[in-house]
Amino acid sequence: MRISYKYIGRYKEIAGVLIKYGFGYVIEKLNKDSVASKISTKSPKGDVKVMTTGQRIRCAFEELGPTYIKIGQILSTRKDLFDDEIISELSKLRDDVIPIDNKIAMDILERELACNIDEVFSYVSSEPIAAASIGQVYDATFLDGKEVVVKIQRPEIENTIKADISILKRLAENLDYFNKEWNIDVKEMISELEVQLLRELDYKFEAINGIKLRKIFKNSKDVFIPKIYNDYTTEKILVMDKVNGICLSDIENHQISDDEKKRIVDIGVRSFFRQVMTCGFFHADPHPGNIFIVESSNGINKLAFIDFGMIGIIDEKTLKHLNQMIIASTNKNIDKIIRILTDMNAMPNESNNEVLRRDLLYLIHYYYDIPFDKLSIAEVLNEAFRFMRSHKITLPSQLVLLGKTVITLEGTSRGLYKNFSVETIARSYMRYYREDKMNIKRNMERLKSDVDEYYYDMVTVPGQIKTILGILEKNNLKMDIGEMKSPKLEENIKNFTTQVSMSIMLAACIVGSSLIMASDNIKWSKMIKYVSILGFIISFIIGITLVFLILKNNYHKNSK
Repeated sequence: MRISYKYIGRYKEIAGVLIKYGFGYVIEKLNKDSVASKISTKSPKGDVKVMTTGQRIRCAFEELGPTYIKIGQILSTRKDLFDDEIISELSKLRDDVIPIDNKIAMDILERELACNIDEVFSYVSSEPIAAASIGQVYDATFLDGKEVVVKIQRPEIENTIKADISILKRLAENLDYFNKEWNIDVKEMISELEVQLLRELDYKFEAINGIKLRKIFKNSKDVFIPKIYNDYTTEKILVMDKVNGICLSDIENHQISDDEKKRIVDIGVRSFFRQVMTCGFFHADPHPGNIFIVESSNGINKLAFIDFGMIGIIDEKTLKHLNQMIIASTNKNIDKIIRILTDMNAMPNESNNEVLRRDLLYLIHYYYDIPFDKLSIAEVLNEAFRFMRSHKITLPSQLVLLGKTVITLEGTSRGLYKNFSVETIARSYMRYYREDKMNIKRNMERLKSDVDEYYYDMVTVPGQIKTILGILEKNNLKMDIGEMKSPKLEENIKNFTTQVSMSIMLAACIVGSSLIMASDNIKWSKMIKYVSILGFIISFIIGITLVFLILKNNYHKNSK
């Protein structure tokens, strides 16, 4: 293995820790010319021998420092890659690290503000209220008396993380073993880790996430998102409103009724599905330490979220696949689930469909008739992730993160309200699913997008066919259409293109007429109203004609 001698000391440190915790076989897999070949790979000693694999991985990450702690926290969301024992241990990784010297932190703050601290703040706490692997947090007060918190990034942490990522990339080149044994593409996984880590190093990304969530809940009576102060936020510092309330991790030390706890849980679940189903953008780390109960001006408690470093984004197409999969599971439609997984490119190239169908059928039937009050989302999803690992099914990372977030949400909800039922989650999901299906504006936007896509295909397909024919001609490939078992190919293509063209015209007329009807100008001009009505009439005629042509073609096919 080729190594960068710039990081020779770090290579030795990583190799030493891996061997200490019983991962010497990884070192042995590396090139014999590497620095690892000079290190003994004897079996681990003492207490390490009795540790589980997950415990040894966790301890190794903790010993390797901030970069690996953060990597472990990210990997704890990948239930599609690792089993429950490893995920459970990685989830225990915490950012409880020794804080940096306050003078160093204040120097960073002053440098990023480009002015003296007392020109912006009347007070900054002498000690951090929290210290994490990437940064630490201080209480502060603006000159106008506004209470805020200031997150300050550790010095040189960016260089440390970039160095560790560089080393991991080098190591990944020689770890194809894991691709075969664990079905893990190490190179791709490290690339994803690099992107996420570098984003977390730029506090402006977290600021954007917080601003977007605040916009989503701008007029909410139930959810509060603290304000981010962009004027004082840079890559290295983040300034936001201080949340004064009861942290859910400290809920046992406060007197809150069960009815109020139930109401807070309902708010949390509803707010989550609003983020996912309506906005496709959600807070992906709703653990108790990131959620507060705060009292609003009218005396009613609200839910407040902090820490916007881990955010999930789910696009319209993936959300559609998810909804279809849930409905297909409800209907026990195994074949449809497999088709959806295939459409998502989640299925491996080689798979035993009969074994897959059998295991999937068993999985659905096992949980289908369990009452809501006895059902655990965490148990269902963990079993689903085990099923995917065994059949080497690879879901989009955004869906895996969504699943992990739902599990965290359920755990937080059960911790707050012991009588929490999965019915709360199911009810919220169905509510936002129905609202989405009945939302005329969103349906019109989807229809417009489909029309644009059909139009693009209509324009580009002839060019693609011409390119293919050109390639065939250059390669002197001769095809005798008469020998093909499609005697009326030309007529079939003509009928198909006619139907596609009419479908596009039909969609265009409906969209255009609907947009005209929705316009405010229709109130002031009868002519505009008549044009929109005419558009609907033309759409009706085209639709009837299209149905007639389809029925006619089907009749001719069946009569032969």
